[in-house]
Amino acid sequence: MRVQIPAYTDMWMRGDRFGEVVKVSNRFKVHPRHGRIPTNADIAHVKLDISGKTVRVLFDDCTVV
Repeated sequence: MRVQIPAYTDMWMRGDRFGEVVKVSNRFKVHPRHGRIPTNADIAHVKLDISGKTVRVLFDDCTVV
């Protein structure tokens, strides 16, 4: 799936704005007593077109192209 990463990231401001979603994972908080607690935030691992780097951003903040 092709997406545009959020405008608040440094890579977007440098012109590296579009990429391909490689993986989507869930974010978990680690609580000392209760272990892993899901926070309902999906993290998208996006491989950017220009630099080829993979960045992690919130999936809800990405725009599908």
